[in-house]
Amino acid sequence: MFTYLEKHFSRVWLLVFSVDFLILLITAAIASKIIVDVHFSDSNIQYIYFGYLFSIVFILLSELMLFVNELYNIEKKYKIKLLIFKCILSFTIVSIGSYLLFVRTLPYFDCFILSMSACISILCWRLLFYWIISKINIQHKILFLGTDELSKKVVREILDNDHHKFKVVGFLGTDPALVGKSIVNPKVLGLVEDLDSITQKEKVEKLIVSYSQANQICSAKDLIRCKFRGIEVLDLHTFYEYSRSKILLDDLQPNWLLFAHGFKKTGLIKFTKRIVDILASSLGLLLSSPISIITALLIKYGSKGPIIYKQERVGENGHVFNLFKFRSMRDDAEKHSGPVWAGENDVRITWVGKIIRKLRIDEIPQMINVLKGDMSFVGPRPERPHFVEMLKQQIPYYEQRLSVKPGITGWAAVNFNYGATVEDAIEKLQYDLYYIKNISVFLDILTILKTIPIIFSQRGAR
Repeated sequence: MFTYLEKHFSRVWLLVFSVDFLILLITAAIASKIIVDVHFSDSNIQYIYFGYLFSIVFILLSELMLFVNELYNIEKKYKIKLLIFKCILSFTIVSIGSYLLFVRTLPYFDCFILSMSACISILCWRLLFYWIISKINIQHKILFLGTDELSKKVVREILDNDHHKFKVVGFLGTDPALVGKSIVNPKVLGLVEDLDSITQKEKVEKLIVSYSQANQICSAKDLIRCKFRGIEVLDLHTFYEYSRSKILLDDLQPNWLLFAHGFKKTGLIKFTKRIVDILASSLGLLLSSPISIITALLIKYGSKGPIIYKQERVGENGHVFNLFKFRSMRDDAEKHSGPVWAGENDVRITWVGKIIRKLRIDEIPQMINVLKGDMSFVGPRPERPHFVEMLKQQIPYYEQRLSVKPGITGWAAVNFNYGATVEDAIEKLQYDLYYIKNISVFLDILTILKTIPIIFSQRGAR
């Protein structure tokens, strides 16, 4: 279970979240006891249950606002002033939300004091933790066997994105002329013959073997010896999936896809997703109805054309369906150009469209598609038939993304901005294949949680 969590969260993230949750739990428990004792004179069981309910609501609201304000984005290095501002903003909203939910029972002052107590506690803990973490090293030490271009590409991505999780101690190769030279940033520490001595000297935890050079650079006997010494041995593509939460398409062999763990769509997963889709879309359409009515009126009087825009998209197993969206472009947007991706500051977008696309309001009618069963809440974003046929010819394994239902949000959507090129489509496919390989209720929940701050920050919208 811990290994599964580590695929998505660093050790630092798990620790920060756990301590935050513990602080909120203790704060809420103390506060609910005080609230019941002060505001309710007797110890009637219904008041005790009220205390439990208040604690649960307070913790959920607090965690939600910490997510929304990206305070669980550990990769971001916030300045102290910005960290304090985001924390105070989060818990000010929590205090208002708690008061509105229990307006007939609790005074706002109680909700505010409770929220600020949690805010101060979490701020103090976070600042102390970041100071401690700057003084110690908790990175995984990894060594790469192979000096090919693919290995160098993976190391560059680690240095740019995952430096807090991994420390690349260097490379081992077969060319004596490269020894001691820096081919990316880490050096080539030696030849493959030096495997035992270098892994012991550098205290290596993970050994990454390039698939393209596996038969040339090291014998199976040497790798087995490392594994039995407690060093985890991974091929390059498996490590990339583990570290980057996407599947590397470069030099991806069919055998890797055939024999890799995952790609399971059990009846239980399908049934659970469908039940959640029906409940969530029904509730979503109900709660968003006031916004939908206002949006419909603005579209109707803002420009000529229908309120709801229907467009053919390709769904599970190549099934073509009509996707529903609030119209955000002129009615004749593709009359002369034909099918084209939306661009930055696209002139076809109406003034109402700019607003609803930024706030993702144009996506609300897609919950009708979810109810109908054409889509799921989480999955690869559905593409148009014209682009699907084009991309299937240019990108290997592209059609495999059609093996699951498309989604309103998806793993690619929360990890990569809006794409409008073939190169972007390749990058998104790497995330989509990862989602299909690791499909689960847990990954769906994580995707939805990562979607929330994106909606509020308007990141990636066009």
